[in-house]
Amino acid sequence: MIASSDVVLIANAARFHPLHAMAAVEAGKHVFVEKPHGIDPAGARLMKAACELARARKLCVVSGLQSRYHEGYAETVRRIHDGANGDIIALEENFLRGPYGVVERKPGLSELEWQCSTQYHFPWLSGDDVPQSLAHNLDRSSWVLREQAPIKCHGLGGRSSMTEPIYGSVFDHHSVVYEFASGVRIYAFCRTTTGCYNETSSLVLGTKGRASLLNSRLWGENTWRWEGACNPYQVEHDRLFAAIRSGQPINNGDYMMRRTLITTMGQLSCYTGKEVTWEQINRSEFHYPPKPGDRGDDMEPPVKPGPNGSYPVYVPGRTSLLI
Repeated sequence: MIASSDVVLIANAARFHPLHAMAAVEAGKHVFVEKPHGIDPAGARLMKAACELARARKLCVVSGLQSRYHEGYAETVRRIHDGANGDIIALEENFLRGPYGVVERKPGLSELEWQCSTQYHFPWLSGDDVPQSLAHNLDRSSWVLREQAPIKCHGLGGRSSMTEPIYGSVFDHHSVVYEFASGVRIYAFCRTTTGCYNETSSLVLGTKGRASLLNSRLWGENTWRWEGACNPYQVEHDRLFAAIRSGQPINNGDYMMRRTLITTMGQLSCYTGKEVTWEQINRSEFHYPPKPGDRGDDMEPPVKPGPNGSYPVYVPGRTSLLI
């Protein structure tokens, strides 16, 4: 398939995004790759190498972090950078909603086939909800903070109510606090639980007011609201193909990879209950099993249901993952 194409669009299980991006770039193809751009430090390292190779070969790599292509968000961020909100005190990120991607198990599927068919519910395929969902939120926050990397984070998470086999082995709630050298903190929350309060927001609190990126709005000393309309999902592809046709390639690799590591460190902190530093996540060799060479249609999945049919989950305080 790669050989017969000019552009490869990667939107399958996130585990394979780095592998398939590298294969496409090595074949000389332009790439659009959905988030997450890796689910563990080893995958992030491979995606970084793919982006660097694409840059050297003058190939496009465009990210599915579509917020960067929204004109209203971009104008809001520009005004924040120009001081409309004053000094940033903190940022709050929310992605709270019910379970998504839930499908019934079809008769006759092997355990491996079943897990691959509902990949959002198994960390070894999807990376769980911090890389999957908070990726967009944390990308927006990092954009506001001028691409700073956090010095450390601590997370809380678990599975409270979505325990039936259909929900796999992911957590159903996460919260992560990221701390930056400036003292600014990001408070990030995601949840996939039914019957609860829902909210999707990216909020910036400053000394002169506050901002909502998703509403492209400022309140306070410099109240303002963007009145335009924008479909960033279309814009990102318009710009990708325009760049290909003009011979002036786009490469989103820098912020793609920073975001991948930010979300990965948050997820691993939730799983282990440990504080995770930026230095740790950058030097870690951790990857979710199986090893790359052990994958195949006849492999045994790395997690299997327990006696009651539900899947075991990581246990904060007892689980150790970073190596």
